[in-house]
Amino acid sequence: MKKLSSFVRLYEPVEVVGGQQPHPKSDLAAPKLILIASWMDARDLHIVKYITQYQSIYPTSKILLVKFVFKELVFASFTREVVGPALVYIRSQIDSEILSLSPAQPEILVHIFSNGGSATTRTLYQEFQAQTNHTFPLHVAVYDSCPGVYSFSTIYNVFMASFSGFFARLFAAPWITALVAWFWVWYRPLRILSGEDFLSANSRVHNDVDLVKQTTRSYIYGKADIMVDWKHVENHADQAAAKGFAVRREKFDSSPHVAHMRTCSDRYWMIIQETWEKGKMKSMTSASQ
Repeated sequence: MKKLSSFVRLYEPVEVVGGQQPHPKSDLAAPKLILIASWMDARDLHIVKYITQYQSIYPTSKILLVKFVFKELVFASFTREVVGPALVYIRSQIDSEILSLSPAQPEILVHIFSNGGSATTRTLYQEFQAQTNHTFPLHVAVYDSCPGVYSFSTIYNVFMASFSGFFARLFAAPWITALVAWFWVWYRPLRILSGEDFLSANSRVHNDVDLVKQTTRSYIYGKADIMVDWKHVENHADQAAAKGFAVRREKFDSSPHVAHMRTCSDRYWMIIQETWEKGKMKSMTSASQ
């Protein structure tokens, strides 16, 4: 993949790079662009499994990967810096009329992983509108293990995931407990000073009909996920449906956080393809307004 920045990568099929026209049938059926917003500090060896599968299913599609790193949790402005090159690329595709600003049918498939990917796309939606005075182009979305909201246990589990081994976890536990407690105080009793927290912003923006235009979205989540409570995901899906978004819910019983593909690959990719096909058939007039 071509490196656009330290956190943004681009894959272009050989036919596109060489200037040849892809097969007409494939071109009509596939997304023109697949945007992957990965989970926090995702390793390349894990991300590549999704990219290679997308290359197999949609060989004519371009793939834009945007990573999320821990620093973005601390400095919100850094997320805007991270998504900058991705935004420049998407706008260049629109300016070149490869993508449409107001397509009759979606041309982009957005695949969002965890709260990190939710923050990436939330910032992308906000920055796109701020720069163009237009909502992000109509698209189809898949939410994998997200979005979550603040709870002590899930945030604690997120931080503890960085520590392996009994003694490392034993040493880290009191410090992580204190850190999560500090977050709660800062974003709850002291909210007048801190402003909206990271997770609440994700949840709000992804259901904001003035910022997000989707023909359909699917939520893929699991009861065994200890980092994002499945009930929080279902609550977000309920809110989305109430606002007019076309919602599909797919609950996995035994797979942990962002591991649903590993648990049942066939089911996972069937959901992806069916979500795209359903969303592709819908026009802008039938999308949420």
